[in-house]
Amino acid sequence: MALTAQTCAYHPERSGFALCMSCRKVVCEECATTWAGVNHCRTCLAAIRASVERRIPVWRWFLFGALGLGLFLVTGWAMVWTGTLWAVLL
Repeated sequence: MALTAQTCAYHPERSGFALCMSCRKVVCEECATTWAGVNHCRTCLAAIRASVERRIPVWRWFLFGALGLGLFLVTGWAMVWTGTLWAVLL
């Protein structure tokens, strides 16, 4: 049984270099990228990077900041109020 040389899925004129572990396509040396020790083609790598690079929208940062500031102010107000209450009771 003879083994046949496979060509790149994106460049048919080039011989295969690696196998994408996500989609199982044979890719040339230019198209192969290793991510975390595993070979990926450019299409699968773009999908992996898109899922990894999810970012928190700016409005959520403002919401977290406003909630933190509100909690800080309410805690300070409660501390002043209880201190005043203890001063009156004692």
